[in-house]
Amino acid sequence: MALARLAAIVGGMSIAAATFAHAADLPAPPVYYEPVPVEIGGGWYLRGDIGVSHQDMKRLTNVDLDAPVINAGNRIDFLKQTFDPAAIIGVGVGYKFNNWLRADVTGEYRAASKYSATERILQPDGSIAPNGVNYFTAKKTEFVGLFNTYLDLGTWGGMTPYIGAGIGFASVRISNFRDVNLAPGNGTIAAAPTGTRTNFAWALHAGFGYEISENLLMDVGYRYINLGRGQTGGPPRCITPCPPPTSQTPWVFNHIHSHDLRIGLRWMFHAPRAALPVYPEDPPIRKL
Repeated sequence: MALARLAAIVGGMSIAAATFAHAADLPAPPVYYEPVPVEIGGGWYLRGDIGVSHQDMKRLTNVDLDAPVINAGNRIDFLKQTFDPAAIIGVGVGYKFNNWLRADVTGEYRAASKYSATERILQPDGSIAPNGVNYFTAKKTEFVGLFNTYLDLGTWGGMTPYIGAGIGFASVRISNFRDVNLAPGNGTIAAAPTGTRTNFAWALHAGFGYEISENLLMDVGYRYINLGRGQTGGPPRCITPCPPPTSQTPWVFNHIHSHDLRIGLRWMFHAPRAALPVYPEDPPIRKL
């Protein structure tokens, strides 16, 4: 009996040893890691805007025509000087760096705005000089390109107010310029050719974005923009009988600026998400 028990124990130990050795030779079971979504390069956006301008300027001048008036002691008085409101259409591409800072490049077309002004030439005693009342009309359009940066000021209920600034250029086109003398018994009309001038432009922004969906925001904003100068393509020339022209210089529209109201959409591009493994703190337990 003792020999039988000893043989059984030895046999069991041999089987256990063989099983352990075989298990040691098996490959480790695969370890599965939990994927964590990470967004890559999702800051790009496209924008489109429409709006309306409320424009103004400092003064309409002509070097040749103003000089003799000033030298004679007279002064020029503009009774009325206005631009009609005009439509604005713009597009752009931008990048949102983080929750606070973004930038974009925009291009826009500013539709034709009619300019009108009434000018009086006043003598030293305050009376109107002979032939001293003129009525000016013209049309003005622009193409504007700006690089803008914005500071987003936090989000509340899907609404994100912002402020910003931009610099760039404005191509100002003046066309259909007319100078009508309104003095009794005169009524002469002078015209100047179309001219285009490109200037440094700058802008200040304020507004808010409203989240319509994960990718789409509505943008409502106010902008002050300084467009520089515009000028006719040459000096005025009479188109009705009048004395010989006295000007060899173009008419200049000085310090053109505008208060703009705009509304638009920003479409955010969210890139595909990449899954990265997360390694557990404790090594996996292998069961035999």
